[in-house]
Amino acid sequence: MKGIPTEAGLFEPEHWARSLEPLTRADGSSIAATIMPVLRDLDAGPEAAVKLGETLLRGKSLGVWREALRLGPASAMEMSLTTLRIADESDPANNVVWAKAADLVGAPRKHMRLLGLSSRSWPRADSVDPLLPDHVLSERDLVDLSRLERDRLAYEILVSHPGSCASLSRSRRAAEGAFLARSALLQRQVTERSLPRTRTPDHAFSQGDRLLARIDDALKLPRIQGVVSCWTDWTIRLEPTPHDGGFRKDHPAVVRALSMPQSATSLRRLLRDPLGFVWLRALGMTAPELAVEPLQLDPVTFGDLVHELLRLAIERIEPTPGLVGATPEEIDEALGAAAGDIAERWPLTQAVPPRLLWLDTIEEARRRARRGLTIDERFGPGTRSFSEVPFGSSRSAEGRIDPWDECQEVMIGQSGIRLKGRIDRVDVKPDRRGVRMSDYKTGTTPRNLREVTLDGGAELQRALYAITIRQLIPEASTIIARLVYLDTMGPAAALDADTLEHAEQTVLRYIDIAVDGLKSGAAYAGPDAFAGYNDLRIALPAALDRYRGRKLEGFNAAQQQLVPLWAEP
Repeated sequence: MKGIPTEAGLFEPEHWARSLEPLTRADGSSIAATIMPVLRDLDAGPEAAVKLGETLLRGKSLGVWREALRLGPASAMEMSLTTLRIADESDPANNVVWAKAADLVGAPRKHMRLLGLSSRSWPRADSVDPLLPDHVLSERDLVDLSRLERDRLAYEILVSHPGSCASLSRSRRAAEGAFLARSALLQRQVTERSLPRTRTPDHAFSQGDRLLARIDDALKLPRIQGVVSCWTDWTIRLEPTPHDGGFRKDHPAVVRALSMPQSATSLRRLLRDPLGFVWLRALGMTAPELAVEPLQLDPVTFGDLVHELLRLAIERIEPTPGLVGATPEEIDEALGAAAGDIAERWPLTQAVPPRLLWLDTIEEARRRARRGLTIDERFGPGTRSFSEVPFGSSRSAEGRIDPWDECQEVMIGQSGIRLKGRIDRVDVKPDRRGVRMSDYKTGTTPRNLREVTLDGGAELQRALYAITIRQLIPEASTIIARLVYLDTMGPAAALDADTLEHAEQTVLRYIDIAVDGLKSGAAYAGPDAFAGYNDLRIALPAALDRYRGRKLEGFNAAQQQLVPLWAEP
């Protein structure tokens, strides 16, 4: 599996075959030649059950497999294995046994525990057999006692057996949380005693039991003291505390995180959720992504799909005839070739929808990509267009032509933050004095798009990428930074001249403020911490709204220099 991307869906044998084809073992033998026959048998389903058992199973496992196939068809394998009785080498007389009450009646034990004595579970009520209803043949004609009477009789025999001690047990709530009444068998001659989970145990069977029994000992443990202190800080104290995000000044993990190259996304988190920045960049709190076959791509992956289409199409068009000089037919041809390439290649690297939905998704992405390539006004004759242009990277792709040296470092602000990333599209005039940057968006176009400059720190790409272009193309005197939303035919939202320069200065000032705040040991929740799309919300207290109401004023006071940014248009 080292040669297969972890994001690959691999939902069809053909995906496995293409992924395994170039892989070999250390001795040079083909991995596909070993694995693919088994995968194709698995894909065949129950028809290959006998062959699969002989290939993959040995010893007792193979014997159980053969017995299940003997008892029923392969298509009912799950049911056959569930009901299959296997000889147990242990002597039931010398071991704890789990049994039905009707089975235990014939061999009562000295110590017994009867479970599930609630009104919903035991004794069981009689019901009409749907296959043989009472008006056809009464169950009493077949069985002397009803199921209710049999359960009552089994209970009486077990609890009255001489020399035995029976413990009766029931749950007070169902799995859904509803209250459960006790069984009718417990209504008389039984004194019920509730045993809560937090009770002090009579016998310490584990360390947890011992700590519950001796609370003073528990309170001396550092981890228990930490839990109590955390609960107090979250629920009682109104001012920010170390449990809300404080730490010591110049913490090595934070300094190390700030020394790494930052992207526009990580800087947005730094400005709008400093606590989340520490969790993600300093502590590495990320969740694993499980590959499942989706019915549609999530918004982030769909955006990556559109960007990949744009990149491949522009690479096919540039430098001849060039994007600014290409006809609509040439653009459509380039997009069609790019879509065909992606349709075959993407399923090998990540999970995609079933084929029919996948092709429809590609067509929608192609439509939006065409919008991104045909929205432009002429930027001047001889203009070169570059797609997915990296910067601040330590490695350069061989044979790639970019408008600058992507290995050159980009340093921003007085704090010396290193910036890296990838600009969706850069148009450069022949004399390199005019540059236009485009950041493509596949989401819904905001209503006030023309009024947005920084959007409280949520929209940083235009300002950060303009700063990058000024450093990497110092001769550029005219820079246009714009957002292009692909779900509408409206014009792009561009920043230039004084507006763009003001946005750059504002961003740099607040980045320095945020960095100084982190180095001083203050990283508290910001506006993005409580947003529904924030995947780090699970690490915040459970009663999030009440927690925010208690702490918001304290958080804003501790980050008062950063708060004005969140009101920027």
